[in-house]
Amino acid sequence: MLAFLSPRARRLHKPASGFTLIELLVVIAIIAILIGLLLPAVQKVREAAARMKCTNNLKQLGLASHNHHDSLGSFPPGVWAPPGSWVGATPNGNWASGWSDPNNSCCPWGAFSWAARILPYVEGDNLYKNINFNVPAYAPNVPEDTGWGSPGSDRGPGQPVIPAGLPGAGQPNPNILAATNMPKLFVCPSAVRGRMGFENTMKDYAMFYDSGRANFSETCCPERSSAPAYNGMGWINSTVKIADVTDGTSNTMHYGEKANWANQSWCFDGSGCNEFIWVHHQSQGLITGSQPPNWSVKGNSRAATSSHTNGVVVLFVDGHVAFVPNNIDLTTWLGLGTRNGSEVVSPP
Repeated sequence: MLAFLSPRARRLHKPASGFTLIELLVVIAIIAILIGLLLPAVQKVREAAARMKCTNNLKQLGLASHNHHDSLGSFPPGVWAPPGSWVGATPNGNWASGWSDPNNSCCPWGAFSWAARILPYVEGDNLYKNINFNVPAYAPNVPEDTGWGSPGSDRGPGQPVIPAGLPGAGQPNPNILAATNMPKLFVCPSAVRGRMGFENTMKDYAMFYDSGRANFSETCCPERSSAPAYNGMGWINSTVKIADVTDGTSNTMHYGEKANWANQSWCFDGSGCNEFIWVHHQSQGLITGSQPPNWSVKGNSRAATSSHTNGVVVLFVDGHVAFVPNNIDLTTWLGLGTRNGSEVVSPP
């Protein structure tokens, strides 16, 4: 056909040329560089949003705790067990039938976390009404890596039926519904999920029960003993009042992060160690200020731990929330963890 065109027409009728391979590779390289430059910025924005959500969650926990105080005269206990769940002056070694860990009478097998006790104050009243506090709590998973378990083992489900010796023995535990329907408020969006850290069963926050001890001591064990007297904000059946916070409410840490995946006394990193309402000897939902932020000794740590970069988010008793860096002065951190230590510290 071109043979019938004039020379000028043939010059104008050049076929369109496409990308060469080199040009295509250059374009791909430029796109890759742009993505590489943008990705960190996107990640920073995403983390900032997640940290803001985490901050708001803790603010809501603080507000709920003050509402609990206004209604009942004290802040929520770090752990709660009903009358009759133990006999004697202290629960340590005195747990009643049905409440005792089957492997050791020292410890509860399904006491209730503070998270269960504040549900009416975080728009969780319907869930709260489904909890029977006269029988033990429930947990679908109870990971335990040493001691009475084996590495990577799961002792759960915990108390799937009402145990012998309690009303309704042998029936399905009525607390299954609450234990497996945890509100999103208790989830930090930055926290990765542990192997058993499902969003509907494992929380990412905990209450400070003690601080100021030497050599990173965790002062065992707030889920079964109040002696020696703990100087934080909650332990088993505690009734801490505002008047007891003599260091000042703005200088005392109340709640902090304890990401579900983090090591918590005989439960290794990555397992899922912070059950929603369940507590046994691992002191789920309780942390100590005697161990620095994100400090971890494999197998036995009750330190505040987060998935945020270089620190943890903490709520103070007065309701303000601060991001505390990992490199905070240790003396300051220890002092912020006590409610009555008379330390002179400046809060973040």
